[in-house]
Amino acid sequence: MNLERIHQKVNNFKKVGRKSVIKKRYVDLKLKEKYTIKLLVYFQKHGLNDFSMSKLASDFNISKTTLYNHFDSKESMIDAAVVYKLNSINDYKTVLFDKDLDYFERLRKAMLFYCVQIFEISRNLLKEVKKEYPKSWHKVVLFQQQMLHELQDYYKLGQRIGHYHNEFEVDLLVANDQSFFLWLSQYYFPEKYNHDIVFIVNQYCRLKFEGIREKLNKR
Repeated sequence: MNLERIHQKVNNFKKVGRKSVIKKRYVDLKLKEKYTIKLLVYFQKHGLNDFSMSKLASDFNISKTTLYNHFDSKESMIDAAVVYKLNSINDYKTVLFDKDLDYFERLRKAMLFYCVQIFEISRNLLKEVKKEYPKSWHKVVLFQQQMLHELQDYYKLGQRIGHYHNEFEVDLLVANDQSFFLWLSQYYFPEKYNHDIVFIVNQYCRLKFEGIREKLNKR
């Protein structure tokens, strides 16, 4: 047997070997979404640091193989859960730009939807994502930036239709909303509100639209 035929046999053997270790992945998108929702709930309750594929499989009453059919790694699970939550929150835009609603009511309902969704996310979970999973956290940051951009468009629309003076700086309104979101995410609000997010958002929008000055009756 000449060297050329020997090399050919070796190469064929390598190809067969490579093919044999390739795992065929079957993904049912609806089932993957179901697992993603369960993962999100699980992470919010238990955090991200102390979990393993074996423990997840046991808690979900499925095999590790089933999990690996849908997710490549722990990181892909966390990323899928983050993206799912962001996509859910993103529905606020359908309200913010709903022409059938009163202009100011759009903002109140959109902010209420956004804040309730954000409030449901564990504060510790967000910290862990920020610290340990920068790629997923980058998606959170981009989402926040996009929302502020959408709010800027909303206020500019208000200027065009006469709700705000044209000389008023829209960026100040956006910065005010950004500060409110930060305050809310850090749970700085007084305990007397008993975490009543609906009351807090309604109060914020009332101050935003009606101001804080008491109207004095003319004598």
